[in-house]
Amino acid sequence: MRPKVLVIAGYDPSGGAGVLADIKTLEAHGVYGYGVCTAMTYQNEREIRRIEWMRESDVLEQIDVCFASAGFEWVKMGITASMASAAAIIRHVHKHNPAAKVVLDPVIKASSGATFWAGVAGAGGGSASGEVGDGVARGNERAAAWRELAAECFVLTPNWEEVGWLYPGEEVEERCRELSRTGSAIYLKGGHHPRFPGRDILWSQGEATVMEADKGSDIVYPKHGSGCVLASALTAGLALGHALPLASLRAKQYTAEFLTSNKSLLGWHRWNGCIS
Repeated sequence: MRPKVLVIAGYDPSGGAGVLADIKTLEAHGVYGYGVCTAMTYQNEREIRRIEWMRESDVLEQIDVCFASAGFEWVKMGITASMASAAAIIRHVHKHNPAAKVVLDPVIKASSGATFWAGVAGAGGGSASGEVGDGVARGNERAAAWRELAAECFVLTPNWEEVGWLYPGEEVEERCRELSRTGSAIYLKGGHHPRFPGRDILWSQGEATVMEADKGSDIVYPKHGSGCVLASALTAGLALGHALPLASLRAKQYTAEFLTSNKSLLGWHRWNGCIS
């Protein structure tokens, strides 16, 4: 019997990101994935033209149907319409299984520029000139909502930019350290590291494990959906019973193979060590 993982993410017709990429990654690890769709995106590997969000009630009904068929100890989440929506979805999952562990990839803004969480990364909700007090209050509310959301998850997989958007003007690593002491673990993806691209850091209970980029001869080609792939590979490793440090290292190695699989923006997934 393969372990089963519930994926909650958007639909990307190119298959490079979202629920299709997540399922392909899980399959490559010998893990069976169920898929719940949060949004229909009209995109390819280069651009997002439009996003049509599923009604929250429809997302929850999809979760109900999946739990009617199988039990899930692990859940991987991708894009949601808002931070509040992500929290509501996780609460619904925990109604079915209070012990379910959630790996949340907080997709705040796409590389194409499309923003998903209003009020974060400059996407609406900001204060007008002279409304400094209101802006600070909203920032504090957002930080409190983020801490509550993080507390519901087992591990978060933000990149450097996303942490910076959540905590404008603050030190990224220190924020991750602090959050990991009181909430979930943090796998800080290093693709946007300001000095050492590819350096990932796993934060758990305030302690950091640094994972450097492969120094081999392979050239890394940018890939659409690489963040989704890493988070799904991490979830697969955890579902297979690996401890968080080992699952994190293997996820990084898998993503490195994905990035070097070909020159296009769409990566290839491997099965039993073979690219397919």
